Amino acid sequence: MEKTRDIAFDIAKGIGIILVVVGHYIPAGAPKWYVDFIDFIYYFHMPLFFIIAGYFYDRSTRRTDYLPFVWSKFQRLMIPYFILSWAIVGTKVGIGRVMPVDHPVTLDALYRVFYLPEAGYFLWFVYVLFLTFCLAPLFKKGGRLIIFSIMALGLFFWDTAPQYFCIRQLSSHLVFFVWGMWVARSGGLRQAMSRYPLLWAVVTIGLSFVHTNMQPGVLSTLFLLVLGITGSFMVLSVSAWLSRLAGPVSLGLSRIGVMSMTIYLFHTWIMGGGKAILTHILSGGNTIEFVLSALFIIGAGIVGPICLYKWVWTKNKFTARIFK
Repeated sequence: MEKTRDIAFDIAKGIGIILVVVGHYIPAGAPKWYVDFIDFIYYFHMPLFFIIAGYFYDRSTRRTDYLPFVWSKFQRLMIPYFILSWAIVGTKVGIGRVMPVDHPVTLDALYRVFYLPEAGYFLWFVYVLFLTFCLAPLFKKGGRLIIFSIMALGLFFWDTAPQYFCIRQLSSHLVFFVWGMWVARSGGLRQAMSRYPLLWAVVTIGLSFVHTNMQPGVLSTLFLLVLGITGSFMVLSVSAWLSRLAGPVSLGLSRIGVMSMTIYLFHTWIMGGGKAILTHILSGGNTIEFVLSALFIIGAGIVGPICLYKWVWTKNKFTARIFK
């Protein structure tokens, strides 16, 4: 039997996906304070999703054979990945014949998406999450998690990992999925994850300042690991606090969290349209115009995919299932 749904995790995913959308809006000439904020959230906004995924994977009591489990994850993750990748390639090739496009591609990208997120770099997350779910069942039972942890930690320090098959991204994020599994098994870690938001914020901000001034190396990489965990705990503890308040903010964030995968898959398209519209309205040459532009484009990147799902994808059972 599945565990009762915890709204705190939906709120955490809501905060996380908002940070993802914010992180994908970095216009030329953005103010330094904004760029610094983007640098800060990149320490933990993707580790957060892997920790949550690992936590719920380990907490699940469903017993499924390996191949049916992997096939279910392929349908949930890789079918949307391929459909969206091919759609992006086709769109870019078509539009690129009449006007310039960001990150242009050629038709041979249609097969390169099998081993690279060629259509859109942001799709690495979907690819890596699927690979993670291919590995995790092999190490879930008993003491195998220790072996999984050692392997994931070793991969995290593999600084020459290749890009093919998203191995580099897998190497830098698998450890957070494994950490989520450990949290699921430890009452102490679960308690730490849902408490002390101010402490986690102070620690994360402090460590981020230290890391900014460090030279690349083993210690710097170790700080990235710690920052991914403390930053994720910061978001999770804030989410737990908000869930106890049970106000409109909590409700709104939880609803956004439920739609986080839909937002992730389609936010860049919507934001691209928003940028095109604002090009003819605001120059973004001062702080006020930048803030207005950012609010519009980021807001569109969050609300647009939800509306797209509600008004388009739900009209068909197949798209309703794979794009949520």
